[in-house]
Amino acid sequence: MTTELERIAAKAREETMLQFTSLTHHITKERLRNCLQHISKQTAPGVDGITQEEATKTYEVWGDEMLTAIHQKGYQPSAVRRVWIPKPGKKEKRPLGVPAVADRALQRCTAEVLSAIYEQDFLNCSFGGRPGRGQHNALATLNEIICGKKVSWVLEADLKNFFGSLNHEWMMKFVEHRIGDPRILRLIQR
Repeated sequence: MTTELERIAAKAREETMLQFTSLTHHITKERLRNCLQHISKQTAPGVDGITQEEATKTYEVWGDEMLTAIHQKGYQPSAVRRVWIPKPGKKEKRPLGVPAVADRALQRCTAEVLSAIYEQDFLNCSFGGRPGRGQHNALATLNEIICGKKVSWVLEADLKNFFGSLNHEWMMKFVEHRIGDPRILRLIQR
């Protein structure tokens, strides 16, 4: 994490009720380029057909245009390419949206800024979708608890279509408790 984001994280840790009203300036040309370079070269292109390598070569052209549009609240992401992937052991398929590579770089960049704030709010026992934490960390923690304490029961739950059934209005209200920068809120909505 860069020094700027470390300062945001420290502020978020100290002031748990603080709403951050100015964050867009942390979405910089350098951070966006770095996020683009962390996207795999084998990643599938979006509807525009532009690969990661092509996006990297033309970054100087579209990077400035994208950042200007974001700062002027005029950014419009590309359409998302829909693909259907098979579910293991089932005949039905799961829909998957494939954004353009440039949009993925911006999503990653925005997520880095938001993670500096929200990582301070999350509990240590939360593992899903967090940087540096995943299913292996969750299983190791579960193993420690089961081996180290008397456990009467373990509950397993699988929520069908969880992300597809989220209420976006409620989610935005939740985000607005900590994020007050209208340009960031607009990016999330789009």
